[in-house]
Amino acid sequence: MEPSWDGAQRDDERRVWAAVLRPAGAELADRAAEIAALANEHTSARLPELLASPEAIEVNRSSTEASIRDFAAVLIDGADPADAADLPAPTLAYARDGAQHGVELTTLMRSYRLAHAAIARCFVEILDAHADNADDRKLAAELGSAWMFAYVDAALCQAEQVYTAERDRWVRSAAASQVDTIRTILAGQPIDTEVATRRLRHEVRRWHVAVIAWLDTHEEGRNTQAILESAVRDIGSAIGNQNPLLYPLGILSVAAWVSTHSEIPSKVLDQLRFRTTAAPGVRVAIGEPGRGLTGLRSSHVEALEAQRIARLAQWPVGTVTRYQTVSLRAIATVDVEQTRTFVRRELGRLGETDETTRRLAATVRTYLDENCSRGRTAKRLHVHENTVAYRIRQAEEMLGRPIDKRTLELRAALVLADLVGEQAGALAIASIDRAETRLGSALPMS
Repeated sequence: MEPSWDGAQRDDERRVWAAVLRPAGAELADRAAEIAALANEHTSARLPELLASPEAIEVNRSSTEASIRDFAAVLIDGADPADAADLPAPTLAYARDGAQHGVELTTLMRSYRLAHAAIARCFVEILDAHADNADDRKLAAELGSAWMFAYVDAALCQAEQVYTAERDRWVRSAAASQVDTIRTILAGQPIDTEVATRRLRHEVRRWHVAVIAWLDTHEEGRNTQAILESAVRDIGSAIGNQNPLLYPLGILSVAAWVSTHSEIPSKVLDQLRFRTTAAPGVRVAIGEPGRGLTGLRSSHVEALEAQRIARLAQWPVGTVTRYQTVSLRAIATVDVEQTRTFVRRELGRLGETDETTRRLAATVRTYLDENCSRGRTAKRLHVHENTVAYRIRQAEEMLGRPIDKRTLELRAALVLADLVGEQAGALAIASIDRAETRLGSALPMS
């Protein structure tokens, strides 16, 4: 097999391609995920405003990995990059998504160049490892760099064309007007109710429950929007409206509002589920019902907070997180570093993560849940009352104070420890929920 690219037609170039570049291309493909992660870190450090969310980071990583694999295939085949097929789907989707969400073309192009710089460094190291001598190493580096530059040049031209075409189409579409209207509402800017209803084709005077559905990873060939919308429509059907107002947030997430003429019973929201078979890998967060333009916005803000807590807690796929059930945790973790400091100070050595200390912390939480009753605590934990008493004494030694001092702060620290990493995974989620409920009832009224 001989390379077809014009830039690799001399005898020494063909020899180095066969001996060095082809095996290097195979290694590049094998290490695509690893190198894409490194490129993501490089780009994120220099364009933090572009990669400001977990979704943006994952979409960029997926696009980068797909491009690395595509270039590796071109290199292994010895093909001319200019004659290669269209860019891989994740890379094209990245360009289209940027156009729809107002990312400047210059910013998008810079993200490609930054990724190229990081990948090129890794590629040169791989070439060096496959070359047997200095002459082959030098020629392989020159030839490989030229090949990669030609590929990136063709890719950037295609990405720019896709971006421009999508931006022109988007600006003329009804969807653009809808998105602009939603952004106006979410920004709290004034807008007439009739105008908003007409532009959205959705009655905004109703009661609204905001929904956010998201995926953590992007897999090539998967129709992410169809999967996300399936979960949203299941939620809408359970509430009583199969035609929610959809608002794509990106490739891996979508916001929506399920609207009804009457107020939605709390019990319905507590029991919301969606078909995980139709929406594999999806998580959902919902806000509390709100009416009119104000309610549409406030419910969305709450859904975003519920999503943040679900991510912090790393709750499993298929989960529906309601804001009401995590509201205290959301309020208490607005500043995560401050929350982490609070937990460390309140728990002291009781916040350590060894098995013995975790068992003591779990006993303290149950003890507080049971209003400091050793008998009820022992019954719940299936241990003897003397064991409970012994563990409580140990915990008090670690805390440096009796458990009946600063109980509100202690309850809060035990609840928040799971979210901020002090005792992640140490206590059951069901126990967290019970502790939060009791903590909420103990808070002073304003």
